[in-house]
Amino acid sequence: MLDFLSTMVSFIIALGILVFVHELGHFLVAKKAGIRVERFSLGYPPKMIGFTYGETEYCISWVPFGGYVKVAGMADVGAEDATGAEWEFPSKSVTTRIGVIAAGPVMNFLFAFVAFALLYNAYGIDTIDSTQVNPDAGSIAEERGLINGDRITRVNGALVSNAFELSQALGIAHGGPVALEVERNRQLLSVDLPAVDDEGDYGLRLLLPTTVGNVVDGMPAADLGLTSGDQITGIAGITVDTWTQMREAISAHPDEEVTIVWDRDGQTMDGLITPRGIGSGEDRFGQIGISPYASTTPVGFMDATEMALTNVVASSGLILEFLGRIYQPENYSQVGGPISIAKMAGDTAERGARDYINFLAQLSVNLAILNLLPIPVLDGGHLLFLMMEAVRGKPPSVRLREISQQVGLVLLLFIMVMVTFNDLNRHVVDRVVKLFQ
Repeated sequence: MLDFLSTMVSFIIALGILVFVHELGHFLVAKKAGIRVERFSLGYPPKMIGFTYGETEYCISWVPFGGYVKVAGMADVGAEDATGAEWEFPSKSVTTRIGVIAAGPVMNFLFAFVAFALLYNAYGIDTIDSTQVNPDAGSIAEERGLINGDRITRVNGALVSNAFELSQALGIAHGGPVALEVERNRQLLSVDLPAVDDEGDYGLRLLLPTTVGNVVDGMPAADLGLTSGDQITGIAGITVDTWTQMREAISAHPDEEVTIVWDRDGQTMDGLITPRGIGSGEDRFGQIGISPYASTTPVGFMDATEMALTNVVASSGLILEFLGRIYQPENYSQVGGPISIAKMAGDTAERGARDYINFLAQLSVNLAILNLLPIPVLDGGHLLFLMMEAVRGKPPSVRLREISQQVGLVLLLFIMVMVTFNDLNRHVVDRVVKLFQ
């Protein structure tokens, strides 16, 4: 019961912060443009509590999944309640109205950017103290002579001493040709890699040791008692020297009890572990809930700012890429709704401020992207109509907007049903089935 309450509080706080940030964007730009704001609400009616200050009523409403800013002269469809007063939304230029509508998603992007920058600056980044690589078979890296165990020491003249610096140096190359300095058997070699196209990469994969970093609570590794710093040396009777070998051995035994051997402070220990099965059919694999050991690298203010911007852009790209493939069954089944978001809020809050703030930032990017989708009733739908007005010199007909809004509502209802079904199937049905297995 306590866990449930903690999860709900974490979820409500997360939702409240992000909705407030989003609506604050609309509010500030509307006020700056001289548009009267009649109501600022966190949540949807009926109203729970509120007060009036100046011309605006500020309130918290009972339905928590969202919020809204009601500006003068703007109805759900068109501007039928407008009187023509200069402080009404329809009386402003198209550019101003676009600014008011776009301000919500922009504020969500800005919130994510600031949150990421503060996290990087305050906590640094977790990185792996290794630049050893294992090139993909048939990759450019292998063709140019790199072999398993090579340690990269420089990229285009820049010294690299950990995984983060290596990734950053390769990222700066933007897929162009790179000159590598490689250490092999205590000898330094020079290897030149040619440019790669947008769809490919150099084929460099980090060669990681089997040292355990984070251990996820409730997973098999935690249940067995594995801790950070343990070095796994054997799985199911197979000796493992690299993280890749270990992961493959674990993946091959979903829901099967296997032996595991590890070293801790110079002592060899062993036990039995049952990797948790993930997925279904031939794609099912095992996991025990561990991640590679990483150390913390400090990040300066300017680097933190640059990394935050990169993170926002990269996160946006991944979301858009996923939305482009959402029609595929294996993808839309991964979409989560309020239950999944609440669970993530609770889990990250339990792990601490760093994970919770990172969750808020990622969710804020999601909220911004989803609100910009060209679906009527969302900000993206309003922006689409305003852009049509800018091109045509007059707004789309009321009939078109009414039909579009009805279609948009049906589409949103379908999405809500889909994510709720996924949530129930993932968090309720699966647990019930396991009770009878």
